[in-house]
Amino acid sequence: MIIKLSRRFPAKRAAIAAGAIAASPAHATPASPLAEFFDAGGPIIIILAALAVIALGVAIVKLVQFARIGVGRHGFVAGVVQQLRADHWKKALDGLEPRPSPVAKVMAAAVRGKADPLMDDIVVREEVTRVAQAQLDAMERGLALLSLIATIAPLLGLLGTVLGMIEAFQQMETVGDRIEPAVLAGGIWEALLTTAAGLSVAIPAAVFFTWLQRSVDVEAQRMEDAATQVFTIPLYDAAAPVDAPSERPEAQLAAQPA
Repeated sequence: MIIKLSRRFPAKRAAIAAGAIAASPAHATPASPLAEFFDAGGPIIIILAALAVIALGVAIVKLVQFARIGVGRHGFVAGVVQQLRADHWKKALDGLEPRPSPVAKVMAAAVRGKADPLMDDIVVREEVTRVAQAQLDAMERGLALLSLIATIAPLLGLLGTVLGMIEAFQQMETVGDRIEPAVLAGGIWEALLTTAAGLSVAIPAAVFFTWLQRSVDVEAQRMEDAATQVFTIPLYDAAAPVDAPSERPEAQLAAQPA
């Protein structure tokens, strides 16, 4: 009976259930709280801990990536549009190309295509779409894993709780009225540990995923808006006064030294 109880509960609780607590050696080193936590939760806790480390790693990598490429920083767009309306296409392109921002990459592709007289407008739009999709793919990389962790972590925690409760009641059925309530209560709260751990992993993962995905969605809208402003520059040219003819972008680029 002692061996069967020890399979689920810590050795001390098993001894209480059997009615024989053995004295521990004076020199024995007590287990750390973290070790007791993992011992009580079982393999489900270890899996959840691994998922927590993965989720934290993904969140940190994405935060660093977004900060490095300037996600959410679009202050340069208005200045670029003003340069294009003033027919300073080469200057606008030179200012866009060094920027790592996804919006800047899309605008640069649109400006480069519109300034080339040999490029058909449909081809330019296809290229802009390709560049925008590549930027979105880079920003969304890893978010699916974060979403998966946020989904399965509470389910794994619930699975651990159900398995723990099943085992606790099996012990109760085996021992019958000889089991002490304190031992049964200990088995139940140990089973509930996995649910708490699963929620502790899932909630931050869900928060990070929602915020990062929202940032990607906003950036996609900004890319579309910026590309549209480049494509509609001729509308402003048509509204410009006719007494000051503007130099076409292809002429500006052709005038630049090779």
